[in-house]
Amino acid sequence: MLVPDVTLIIYAIVCIILLSFVVFKVFIAPQLRRKRVLKTAFPQSWHQILNKNFAIYNLLPHSLKIRLQKLIQLFLLEKKFYGCQGLTLTEEIRVTIAAQACLLILNQPRAWYSKLQSILVYPGAFTVPNAQYSNEGIISNAPSHRLGESWHNGRIILSWDDVINDSRCPQRGQNVTFHEFAHQLDAEDGYTDGIPILGPKHSFQHWSRLMAEELARLRHEVIVGIPHVINQYGATNPAEFFAVATETFFTHPHQLATHNPALFQVLQSYYQLDPRSWTKNHLPNEN
Repeated sequence: MLVPDVTLIIYAIVCIILLSFVVFKVFIAPQLRRKRVLKTAFPQSWHQILNKNFAIYNLLPHSLKIRLQKLIQLFLLEKKFYGCQGLTLTEEIRVTIAAQACLLILNQPRAWYSKLQSILVYPGAFTVPNAQYSNEGIISNAPSHRLGESWHNGRIILSWDDVINDSRCPQRGQNVTFHEFAHQLDAEDGYTDGIPILGPKHSFQHWSRLMAEELARLRHEVIVGIPHVINQYGATNPAEFFAVATETFFTHPHQLATHNPALFQVLQSYYQLDPRSWTKNHLPNEN
């Protein structure tokens, strides 16, 4: 009769316990926290913040507004916020940023900013080193002023002054929060190239060809001086074009649909939203 190795049995039990703990912590616990949060009513104070700070929120149909509220609750549960340069983080800052981030994924079940871990918020525009190189080495290291940045290591940096101004006045046609979170969507496949993860209904070849054509068109319009709806910063490269086009799609949808109908259609298909239905003559200077 074989005598079981007690040490081996103890080792196996410990391994099973540790594995069970890891499975619970990584897979089960987050789902339980999500379910608990989704059962919680959306705070009235958050309603008041969004009514004051996020003009688009007030235009959403009821069904989309309820869905957005749930996404905001989950976003604030899972993403960390940090104030920089002495900025005190408030409920207003967190909720205002979360709402705009979640609008982009409102009808996208595949997207959840899975790589994003934290949002760093500065009081206003911030400076970063901007080294310029030649064959001989660095020729300039002048600081560059930024309103926002999106990093591959799971971070977004935002200027609160610009976040709140853009959020309250979409008719300006720019939104730094939409811009930086569009970069995060773009980078979810590991590359920041203006091509986010596309669903089964989207053709990679069609997206790539259309975006290249629209980028070339914007560059031509900028050079020649032809009026254009998309901010000329979008002409920088394909990644910036996607981010800036996203800003225009949500803030000036009627103009984009008129001036760049093919681009509007592909963005509408990607985001599974049509902002024109919310903004019918509601936003001054949009039409």
